[in-house]
Amino acid sequence: MTVLVGTLVGVVGALLMRPIVRHYTATNSPVWLGAPIAAVSAGAMTLQADGVLLSVALGLLATSIVALSEIDLKVRRLPREISYPAAITGVGLLATDALMRDRGDRVLMVLAGAAAFTVAMLVLFVIGRGSLGEGDVRVAPLLGSFLGYWSPGLVLSALLVASFLASVAGLVLAVVKRTGRSTTLPFGPFLALGTAVILMTAQ
Repeated sequence: MTVLVGTLVGVVGALLMRPIVRHYTATNSPVWLGAPIAAVSAGAMTLQADGVLLSVALGLLATSIVALSEIDLKVRRLPREISYPAAITGVGLLATDALMRDRGDRVLMVLAGAAAFTVAMLVLFVIGRGSLGEGDVRVAPLLGSFLGYWSPGLVLSALLVASFLASVAGLVLAVVKRTGRSTTLPFGPFLALGTAVILMTAQ
């Protein structure tokens, strides 16, 4: 039941966000993989979810990170029109779920996770000197809140996984396309993927 709910939220959310994706990417191709990717992502993340509200929240996360990743890959932007509303809605859903389980401590964990991820990205943004964009910082509260629901400490794990995946992708791109060291990849999709991987293993 929870997988079905999460998957449906992922599909519907992806379809609703398609106009925003089109606006930023100027893509009108009839072949669009956003909805099926969001569905698969939501289904995977809700596989072990033990509540409908939690499944809705995870479906929202899947929808958001798929849309953000597509935009970032194509135009190197992570628009606040997606990241901010998704973060606010996600925190609300997670906090409500925690309170319904009589787990007030989890509300603090959600907030702590959002704060920890944001601070970490701010630090990386400052010391990175242009290697990260402001959008990478803006998406941090969204990702951190979901990690914090299980444990704020998972923020570090997600960042490590994201960094590892980005490094591997960079090396592969350099070998395949024979690009120089100056070639960079958008970090947003790797932050999203790292978070999704950790969430699937943490439940």
